[in-house]
Amino acid sequence: MSYHYCIKLKHRNTMKTHYQVAQTLLAFLIGTLILAFASCKKTPDTIGNDLIDENNIISVTRTDTALIVCHSYLDSIGSKNVRYALLGSTHDPVFGSTEAGFYTQFRFSSSGQNFGTTSVLDSVVLQLALSAVYGDSTTFLTVHAYELNDSISASETYYSYSSVPCSNIDLANGFQFRPHLNNAVHIIGTDTLTEPVIRIPLSQDFGNYLMQLDSTIYQTPDDFKNHFKGLFLTCDEVSLNGSISSINLTNNTLTRLQLYYHNTTTPENALRYDYYVTSDDNYFNHFDHDYTQGNPEFVSQLMGGDTTLGQQRVYLQTMGGIRTHIRFPNLTHWADSLDRCHILINDAQLILPAPPDIDTTIFTAPSKLVLVGLKEDGSTYIISDNYEGENYFGGSYDANSKIVTFRISEYLQKLVLKEGTNVGLSLGIEGAAYNARRWVVNGPEATEGNRMRLNVTYSIVNE
Repeated sequence: MSYHYCIKLKHRNTMKTHYQVAQTLLAFLIGTLILAFASCKKTPDTIGNDLIDENNIISVTRTDTALIVCHSYLDSIGSKNVRYALLGSTHDPVFGSTEAGFYTQFRFSSSGQNFGTTSVLDSVVLQLALSAVYGDSTTFLTVHAYELNDSISASETYYSYSSVPCSNIDLANGFQFRPHLNNAVHIIGTDTLTEPVIRIPLSQDFGNYLMQLDSTIYQTPDDFKNHFKGLFLTCDEVSLNGSISSINLTNNTLTRLQLYYHNTTTPENALRYDYYVTSDDNYFNHFDHDYTQGNPEFVSQLMGGDTTLGQQRVYLQTMGGIRTHIRFPNLTHWADSLDRCHILINDAQLILPAPPDIDTTIFTAPSKLVLVGLKEDGSTYIISDNYEGENYFGGSYDANSKIVTFRISEYLQKLVLKEGTNVGLSLGIEGAAYNARRWVVNGPEATEGNRMRLNVTYSIVNE
């Protein structure tokens, strides 16, 4: 749909009110058109001289019929030392199954620790600060913990698919848990917990190994990490729903590897020694996706390579999962047909509606999407509209309309003036390395009617 109307500027000797309107438009257009016409070698004097003239027509047009071509594609992302570690498993009727886990180092709480020959282990527990849960928190999850055989490198980049060799001994022995975000008070030993945690009991043999390390190993963090290189935590695949928990590893008030023990000379005294993860330690998230278990349209587009299905629906998932490529292939032809040097993009909004049948009861909507430019080599860059701030650029999810809107006026203007390459845009979900979320967006030819579209308001300035 498009419609068109014209504003005819009167000569400065006409009525005063018309003159004032013209002056206002003149002030705006001089500032804007200098930039817009820079590539056409227009000078400020030329732009301003003839604006108020009987023969000068500024035509303003609005259209939502721009051709959009889009499809979803598999993503990977760096996941080292990100905001949250993710742990859990989901089975999604649209996206298939996902298992989220993490590799992490630990450091001792005090140097020179010596447990002595009379200390006896009572238990060892890995306590994790729970920040958020995505999915169905009533589903039981089976967790495994494996000791690392190799160190996590401080200099190496780790991605969502990276791994480190581990022992095959499960220190958690298939412990089952359900993540709860309640703030009920729990008294554990001398601790009073008022925030949610996950507590995973670990092997007694593992606890005894830590206690039997020589005190010289507890002298420096590097000495300790050379002997205990860290843990890998992961969960079994679930058959339905499931959940993924966001863990704050560096919250040392709550996240701790806790050794409970007593001394045989004073058995009545319960003792504890803690190990932490700090910002000076290394950790990264690891994700396994089985998209073959998704619905047929999803599988055909992502795994079968049928990109034409993106015209109906596209898909987004964090955790090194899925992004969507959006292009405007006819833009160059359109700009040439109108004489690109006279096109001024007043406003351009990319409208991204969700399908009306999308279910958000278990797998809730993301709070924000992200949109970046694509280069020829596949790398991304921040488009200029993003620098105008969130209130201008957009990206937030509207729960009432189930729509996300981005304003890309400057991006489109640069393409019109051939100041950028028309490779396209990449759409994703905020926090791709540490935020468990997925989403579906209607394509530009969606049969439901509420389609992806580009609403453009532009002016044609003639001389």
